[in-house]
Amino acid sequence: MNLQQAAAMVEESIKGLNIDPVAARKEKEGQWNITVKGAPVYLDVFNFATKPENYYFQVMSPLFKVPENRNEELYGDLLDMNYDMYACAICRKNGWFYILALRPTTGLDQTEVNYLIDTVSHYSNDYYSKLTFKYKDVLNLNPTAGAPK
Repeated sequence: MNLQQAAAMVEESIKGLNIDPVAARKEKEGQWNITVKGAPVYLDVFNFATKPENYYFQVMSPLFKVPENRNEELYGDLLDMNYDMYACAICRKNGWFYILALRPTTGLDQTEVNYLIDTVSHYSNDYYSKLTFKYKDVLNLNPTAGAPK
């Protein structure tokens, strides 16, 4: 599946959320930023220069910046949550924690695009609420302030 085919499915999913996909597009082709159920969600269709024929679909939602305190306890909770998740995972990138789903576009269909966007946004909302309640003294409570996009 090429970029245009995968992008068409992503934009169909965005339309299904009553969001204008053209307004959600970022500068680079194959990238969109949307908000789903209050969660910021970054959608990407991309390839690597080493294998330009292989495309990937990625859905990410920032949770919060990595805190300076109580990391051991927090990391334990994140690992426990990670174990309970389906189709995605909690990851750390550039000093932030995210909910992430990533898969090759080969065999990707509209139902799965919808599912991955829904799943990532669900976990992002749920875990953000739970973690900010428990760790409100150490977490950045504005999940998009300074988050890489």
